[in-house]
Amino acid sequence: MKIDKIEYAIYYATKAHKGQTRKGEDVDMIFHPFTVGMILERNGCDEDTVVAGILHDVVEDTPHTFEDIEKEFGKKVRDYVYDASEPDKSLPWIERKKHTIEQIKNAPLSSKLIVASDKISNLQDALSNKEKYGEDKVLSRNPEEQKWYYTSVYESCINGVDATHPIFERYKEILEKVFDED
Repeated sequence: MKIDKIEYAIYYATKAHKGQTRKGEDVDMIFHPFTVGMILERNGCDEDTVVAGILHDVVEDTPHTFEDIEKEFGKKVRDYVYDASEPDKSLPWIERKKHTIEQIKNAPLSSKLIVASDKISNLQDALSNKEKYGEDKVLSRNPEEQKWYYTSVYESCINGVDATHPIFERYKEILEKVFDED
């Protein structure tokens, strides 16, 4: 019996992220990629997009490579994961964030949806932390830099595509909640 591709992505990501915890939380890291995958799946995205959403942090945060992703899940998933990944975590924060903004601007719709879902998950965690602790323990930069980054990513995500897609609308809504309620 052949294992379902999404189930295999869950297995693969769970093993890859074993022992990692979510920044600012006492929650296993895998909660975040699962959330991203669920957002994509619930909004009718195809299997490869959901799989890439589940795997989007594997190359960034574990020893696995893009080649590993391609070998296990195919070129399309690898390309989506590439579009959603920072190429070099040793670079300064601003350089990594500018890369993401530019990378996603002309990327395929699936890559844009993965990045938007990733940011929705991050912003939802930040909002939950703010409500729970009175401060955000997820977004580690100052609020002006974070607002610039998340707003710029949103603008890149909707560049050249239908901004009324439910994922983009949810991104815009949570962006406003997190940064415009102060």
